[in-house]
Amino acid sequence: MIYLIHSDRTPNADSIDGIIARHGAFPVLFAALKALFKLRKRRQRPADAATLPDHLKRDIGLPPEAAHARRDALPPLRTPF
Repeated sequence: MIYLIHSDRTPNADSIDGIIARHGAFPVLFAALKALFKLRKRRQRPADAATLPDHLKRDIGLPPEAAHARRDALPPLRTPF
């Protein structure tokens, strides 16, 4: 036999008792379990300023990297024939 406790106050809509009274115990339980185990999306980290291309660095007011030194072309290969 189930013993019911009666109180003078009625559950308001924001309390867990009010939510269970409105929707039922099992839907509230399943919604709570779903919210507990739901995977959260992680925010992507902003790009590091060192990895941005030069034209984007100029757009946001950063100085572009120094131009890389060009290597001299290799001398042509000499064949023994």
